[in-house]
Amino acid sequence: MSVIERVDVFRRLDAWRRRRRTYAFVALGVVALCAAVYGIRLWRYWDRHVSTDDAFVETHVSPVSTRVRGTVLEVLVRDNEEVAAGAPLVRLDPRDLEVKVHQTRAALATAQGRLRAAAAGVPMTEGTTRSQVGVAEASAARAVLGIDSAARALDERRSKLRARAAAVQAAQAEVAARQADFDRAGLDRGRTAELLERKLVARQDFDHADNAFKTAGSALEAARQRLDVAHAEVAQAEAEVATQEVVLAQSRRQREEAEHTLGDARSRRGEVTVRSAEAASAEAQLAEARAALREAELNLEYTTIAAPVSGRVTRRTVEVGQTVQPGQPLLAVVDVANVWVVANYKETQLTHVRPGQPATISVDTHPGLVLRARVDSIQSGTGSRFSLLPPENASGNFVKVVQRIPVKLVLEPGQQGQTLLVPGMSVVPVIQLR
Repeated sequence: MSVIERVDVFRRLDAWRRRRRTYAFVALGVVALCAAVYGIRLWRYWDRHVSTDDAFVETHVSPVSTRVRGTVLEVLVRDNEEVAAGAPLVRLDPRDLEVKVHQTRAALATAQGRLRAAAAGVPMTEGTTRSQVGVAEASAARAVLGIDSAARALDERRSKLRARAAAVQAAQAEVAARQADFDRAGLDRGRTAELLERKLVARQDFDHADNAFKTAGSALEAARQRLDVAHAEVAQAEAEVATQEVVLAQSRRQREEAEHTLGDARSRRGEVTVRSAEAASAEAQLAEARAALREAELNLEYTTIAAPVSGRVTRRTVEVGQTVQPGQPLLAVVDVANVWVVANYKETQLTHVRPGQPATISVDTHPGLVLRARVDSIQSGTGSRFSLLPPENASGNFVKVVQRIPVKLVLEPGQQGQTLLVPGMSVVPVIQLR
């Protein structure tokens, strides 16, 4: 090859190298420009957005347990089966509780009968007591009137006795006077008879003396008869006084008996209170029996365990023939229709985060699925503060660590793919700050 040809080859090679260098510089410039534009846009994007990969899906998980002790007869659902709220999940053997319901119904009927008897006894006792008190008061009033009447009659008998005694004294005085007249008439007759024998007086004078003597004797006899009558009347009056004293004593005894009966009748008013208390006690027992019946009926209803919410059955541990106790977990129902996201953001990322800001959710399990959400609330405390063993920063071994604060994000309703989320899934939320 000649020198000229070699020079021409070197020239073409040098030109090609210069063009390649130029193309490389242009390509590097274009790449640098694109990188600068992408970096600026990325910087501007993350200046307005915050994100974290420490986020998980949460929802309500309702544990299902039994309220009564029993043996499982049927398990009506399978694992991961969709159930509606109120749908039966498990049935227990109800026979023991049915017997309990019959027993409480019988106790309720007994309590109702006891209450009716006690309620009927209150007005009956009250009416009987009121009647007895009225009769006793009337008897006491009659006894008082009888005492007053007997006392007045006794006073009359005693006045009459005193009058009869005075009449006896008057009759005795009259008998004494007539006796004196009779004695004097006898002396006059004797002296007149002596004088008549001596012929000193006339026969007529003797007849006058004899008549006076006989008259005095008759008067004396009449006075004695009146005295006897007066004594008889005094004896009669004394007998009447004694009889009336007996009547007065009887009236007083009747009054004492009436007062005792009245006191006893009034004391029986307390029976009304006792009957009322018995009625109140019977009513309380009836209420207790009704409550026991309601409790027994509820326990019987609890033998059918229903779903508390609509959702999906998980963690089923119950089997047919198993004896379960109150509070024992049987399964859980996950409310997959109402899920939310708990994102644990660094505390330095939450400077401008506020409730209501829009966000997007990317799901690791379903690449390409992006859901709309919004900030619902920010927890009032870091996750470490509410952990089982909170940090003790005053111990002297303090190392400053950026803390994370849970943020609750709720999904916008009516989105496709929302039903694919289940609790515990990892997601990546991005919150738009402005």
